[in-house]
Amino acid sequence: MSDSNFSTPSAYSSGPRRTDEPDFAEQKADRTLKDVLKKPSTVVSIILGVAVIGLVVWLQQRAVWTDLPSPTVSYEILRNDGLTEGLPILIKLNQVAVFQISDPLGGGGGAIRAKEIVENLEGAIADLEEEPGREITLSERGDFPTIVQFASDGTGRRVIVELTADDVILAGMGSGKSVARLWAERLTDSLKVLMFAEAPEFTTGSEFGDALVTMFLGARGERGEMSEASLDESFEELGAIQKLVLAALPPRPEPSDDEETDPAP
Repeated sequence: MSDSNFSTPSAYSSGPRRTDEPDFAEQKADRTLKDVLKKPSTVVSIILGVAVIGLVVWLQQRAVWTDLPSPTVSYEILRNDGLTEGLPILIKLNQVAVFQISDPLGGGGGAIRAKEIVENLEGAIADLEEEPGREITLSERGDFPTIVQFASDGTGRRVIVELTADDVILAGMGSGKSVARLWAERLTDSLKVLMFAEAPEFTTGSEFGDALVTMFLGARGERGEMSEASLDESFEELGAIQKLVLAALPPRPEPSDDEETDPAP
C-alpha cells in the first residue's frame, strides 16, 4: 500500500449504509462559504489575521523612517582607583558606554590603546555602513577573548578589541569570557539602536537593556521617526539611574569564591 493512500479502518464500520442519509460529499457541499463566515470563531480568526498583518506592515513602515548618522566613537578617562597600573577609560558610542578598558599609557603618548580601539570601532562602523549584515562575535584564540567583526561568509575579519588581564580586573567579573560577552552584547545592541533604529536584542532583561529600550521607544515617538536629535532628547529624558546605566559600565561587584576565573597567562 502506498504511503499516500489512506482508508478508514474496518473497525469503524457499523453495518450497511442507509440510503436515505446524505453522504459526506453532500454534507460538505451544504456548508457554503456564507455559513462558514457566519461562525463567530471564523470572524475572530479573520480579524486577528488582518490585525497581525497590519501590525507587521505598520512596524516595517515605522522602521524605515529614520535619519541617523553614524554613531560617534569617543573615549572618556576615569578616576584611577589603583586597581591596575593602567588608567581606566570608557569607550563610548554617542552617550552609551560599551567598554571599560585599562590603558597602560605607555610610550608617553597617552591613551594609546584607547585611541586604537576608537579607530577599530570607527572602521567597524564604516564596514557596517557598506554591509549591514556583518556579525560581531568572540574569538578565543589567545589568552583572553577578542571581539571581532566579519562578513556573513566569514571573510573581512576585523579586530575591534582584545581583552587584557587588567580589563578583567577592572570589571571584577573573574572570567574574561564573561567580560567579553558583556561588551559584545552592549556593543551590538547599541549599534542596533543608534545606527539602524532597531530594538535591542541581546541585553533585554538587564538594567542596560531596559534603559536602552526606554531610550529607543522615546526616540521613535508617536510617528515612529527616529533621528539623532530624537535620540539625544530621549536620553536626556531618562531618569538619573537609567542615564547612569547607559553612560557607565556596571559597578565592580564584590569578589565571589564560586565565580569562574581565567587562568593566569
